[in-house]
Amino acid sequence: MDLRLVFADLDRTEWSRLRHAYGSAKDVPALLRDLASPVEETAAEAEQALWSSIVHQGTVYTATAAAVPFLARLVAEGVRQSALVGMLGVIAGSVDEHDLPVPGAARRAVAAHLGLLLPLLADDDREVRRTTAWTVAQCRSAVGPDARAALRAHWAAESDPAVRADVLTACALLDPDAAGELCSAALAGNEPAPVQVAALLVTADRGLPWDMETTACVTALVPLERHGFGGLWEREPLQALAKALHTRGEVDTAIDVVGSALGRAAALRDRESEHAQAATTEARWAAESLARRSRTTPARLLPALLPLLDDPATAADVIPLLRTWCQPAPEAVPALLAIAQGNDESADQALAALVALGAPEATGLLARHLPERPHALKAAYRLATGETRTPRDAHAPGEDRTPLPYDPELLDAIRVRLAAEPSRERSSVFDGGPAATNEPVHLSGLLAAWGRQARAALPELLAALPRHPHPVSRALAGVADPQTDAHVIEALGAQARQGTPATRQAAASALHSLTGDADPLICVLSESLAKRGNSLDHIVTAAASLGEAARPLLPLLRTLLAAPPQSRETVPAIRAALGAAALVWELTGDERAVLPVIQGGLAWASHMWGQETVRRAAEVAGLLGPSAEPLVPDLLPLLDDPQLSPVVVLVLTSVYPEADTLAGLARTYLADRVLAAARPGSYARSASAVLKACVALGPTAFTDARLGLIRDLADGDRRIVGAGLQDQIILDDERFRAEAREVLRTLSVNPRYS
Repeated sequence: MDLRLVFADLDRTEWSRLRHAYGSAKDVPALLRDLASPVEETAAEAEQALWSSIVHQGTVYTATAAAVPFLARLVAEGVRQSALVGMLGVIAGSVDEHDLPVPGAARRAVAAHLGLLLPLLADDDREVRRTTAWTVAQCRSAVGPDARAALRAHWAAESDPAVRADVLTACALLDPDAAGELCSAALAGNEPAPVQVAALLVTADRGLPWDMETTACVTALVPLERHGFGGLWEREPLQALAKALHTRGEVDTAIDVVGSALGRAAALRDRESEHAQAATTEARWAAESLARRSRTTPARLLPALLPLLDDPATAADVIPLLRTWCQPAPEAVPALLAIAQGNDESADQALAALVALGAPEATGLLARHLPERPHALKAAYRLATGETRTPRDAHAPGEDRTPLPYDPELLDAIRVRLAAEPSRERSSVFDGGPAATNEPVHLSGLLAAWGRQARAALPELLAALPRHPHPVSRALAGVADPQTDAHVIEALGAQARQGTPATRQAAASALHSLTGDADPLICVLSESLAKRGNSLDHIVTAAASLGEAARPLLPLLRTLLAAPPQSRETVPAIRAALGAAALVWELTGDERAVLPVIQGGLAWASHMWGQETVRRAAEVAGLLGPSAEPLVPDLLPLLDDPQLSPVVVLVLTSVYPEADTLAGLARTYLADRVLAAARPGSYARSASAVLKACVALGPTAFTDARLGLIRDLADGDRRIVGAGLQDQIILDDERFRAEAREVLRTLSVNPRYS
């Protein structure tokens, strides 16, 4: 190895002027040299340091492109080939570029040195060959004809099935015209399973013809993951197939593919195949993934899921889907009831599903098995508090998923559980004990949802108040009767005078809810506002809940607004200031005090991850109505951001409520901007903001064509809500659909939309 040639010009690069994830890249030359060290520990540490700095979590920097020639030369000299070729592939594939003077410079640097990598397609080490094929593919359009020709030549020569699969994928990505020929030959001939899986994925990705025979090929290969394809490409094959087919508009085909995989899983189970469990898990994940994209999937795949409930080994994979799909499944209830009476984790999950499905038997089962059913208790709590309640419009007419009804037997079980809690051995979060399941929160929340029907539990709640002041205070506020339960008021008053500020605040908030007495809460909040601790934004939120009663806090709130801008450079600080601005405006209407703070919040548009702060600032601006007009020049540029345009339109409609044009922009133009922001994969809050902006713009902004777009949002197969907590996405999208239908009725002047 001639290291002089490898590191030629290394020291001529001004590394100190280049940057990586941790700042100056002056340490990169030493790390590159250490890669070639004969001491394994030194070389391994250098490799790890480079991964962390120049390719930090897939991000590339100015130092990354400069390091590429030296990495490629090291590879050509046989240094840590598989690892360094993989690093070059990550560099080439990165779409997260930081401060590169020319977009794509790092990728082009890798492509420029492919001549040093292509000989590795014939290396004796199969992992080197696989990684090289993958890395060449990551260069995409920067790849020249020589690299494409080398891949095609290697396709003809390669015999290892896994490598052959990677080469086929790389060839198809870099030469779309050849994809059809390669895939047809792979699926029609005697290619090994990994190659067939690769051909199926390319067929789906490239929009090549897909017929029943192609689906049958998928079914025969299930579970696809056992064939070892997908690691480098970071894909779970069956999920990726369903996603690609759905994306290209072939909804029925995507559902058929996943449904056939579920059927295959059941058949393998019947034959006691060694691959049965893997097939079930793979099909289940694909079904779950597709259901989060496709609204018609749950109802159509439900019949294929039900047979898997009959086998304890597969039931555990299926039950979570029944909980989260918002799909009525009365035919699943008998099997779930049988499982729910067991003694294992599946019994808890089955009861949680019964709770979510609204099965009347669930309440009694939960009462009898409460200590062993933390997931079912959580499901009951979430249903009672509205976290998982599906809107009526999302189901058949007249159907609604209601909170778990009050039940005396369950109330008695909760009382016993609350009373026994201190004597139980408390497990850690990692052991799955009460701390892990938030049991006190869930028990108290159920009682709060039942209100005064749960008054019999007041002794247990009062006993638990010192141990769990936050959830128990809220429960006492909902359960107690202020006319007859003076001892509860006394206990909350005592709690509001002792302990930590957060504990005192919880009790004082409960007192305010129960009696209307705001003085204890004003006292706690005044102290916290004066200290300006880390939870200042939460303190301001609590103050806002007081409404007019928060007037004694005005001097402290104004102090927040008058603080220098540099004091609001953290997210909690700016959010606290914006909350204070909203409350000061509500109480005083003093726009001069609040406008500078809102303007400062809008300026966060230039911050990385600043969108939520800007959104909050715009929401506060919307409260001001016409008084927010001085902010319009700051707001208009934000219309170009689809994540922010709906809330900006809401502000404009509040500033110019009766005008045909808003800041010179026609309402029809703004309607187009808002509708363009309704994209699949949105968070629920963003999707809902689109609909609120549409209503604010009013019927005159919407032609039949635009109303048709809203109807597509409500009734199209593609889910609009696609981000957030995984078990909430479908529920949030169903709520969005119901809201979209109501908005359509509100905006439409055409009876056919009513």
